[in-house]
Amino acid sequence: MCKKLIPHKLDFYSITLLAAALYNFLWGSYVILFPELSFTILGVSPPKYKELWQCIGMIVGVYGIGYYIAAFNPRKHWPIVLVGFLGKVFGPIGFIGALIQKIFPLSFGLNIIFNDLIWWIPFFLTLKYALTQKESSPKIFETSDLENLEKRYRVKLINSLSGFKSANLIGTVDENSITNLSIVSSVFHLGAEPPLIGMIIRPDTAKRDTLDNIRKTKQYTINHVNEDIFFKAHQTSARYDSEQSEFSEVGLTEAFRNNFIAPFVKESYIKIGVKLIREEKIIENGAHLIIGEIVYIEFPEHILEEDGHLDINEVKSVAVSGLDEYQQAYSLGRLQYAKKDTTTTYLDRSF
Repeated sequence: MCKKLIPHKLDFYSITLLAAALYNFLWGSYVILFPELSFTILGVSPPKYKELWQCIGMIVGVYGIGYYIAAFNPRKHWPIVLVGFLGKVFGPIGFIGALIQKIFPLSFGLNIIFNDLIWWIPFFLTLKYALTQKESSPKIFETSDLENLEKRYRVKLINSLSGFKSANLIGTVDENSITNLSIVSSVFHLGAEPPLIGMIIRPDTAKRDTLDNIRKTKQYTINHVNEDIFFKAHQTSARYDSEQSEFSEVGLTEAFRNNFIAPFVKESYIKIGVKLIREEKIIENGAHLIIGEIVYIEFPEHILEEDGHLDINEVKSVAVSGLDEYQQAYSLGRLQYAKKDTTTTYLDRSF
């Protein structure tokens, strides 16, 4: 299954809800497609109005959708878990009443066992977790603590602190026309007049083909990473030889525009062509600040709003947190320009 379709964290609670979602979908589909079969198997007369039984199958199947959604965050979606748990408690109670009134035979209880009883403990534990899990106590690091951390641990910790960062592929080419592609999470806005964009490249204590190519050709491209290519984009961080093009190695496609010698990524929806303006070495750690001027922009027209804003959610651009975790972004809304003595409100997007 595609990783986007399963929860990032597969613990007992998420697995319980995924299993319940699958069971509900299968059982509901079975009832809808073969409404009389379960009665025949259990030796029970089929209902007069089979459509009502099919309706129950539809409801059970829809519950499965709710369980699937809740599996991604049981704490956030605890009401779904609660409703499901109550249904699995009240179902057997209703069956006992029907049994007493001799509406259903005891053999029909097989449905109750698999639909309800076996889920009591897993759903109770999941609901308990969702309602009682509290935030952990603060973890504090001071300078001496940071200095004593194992190197890779410290790198991952510090890299995570800045939050969500843009994920971009930097396209360059060397003097032998060998293309290069590398993923970076350090691109940032510098100004609109002139249109400047910045980027941090790590210290060149080892060979940096991207940095070398930018220095020689004075051109490079910035290409948004999207949900469809983030696996391939991440693979560009591997240490390929200078004679190897990451494009061909990871399965992405070179695209060239307007006599711009640096390659764009065809599969990226937002492409930016940049001309090198200046490079500054950061004395404190040896990293390099690359300042460039935007000379070419390409994106799908439908994401451009009337005021110039780009709705990058429409093209599934992703963000990075830390060194290796990719995030899906969604909009909480655009807000009005902030002024003192005014209440912050959503932007009127009717323009």
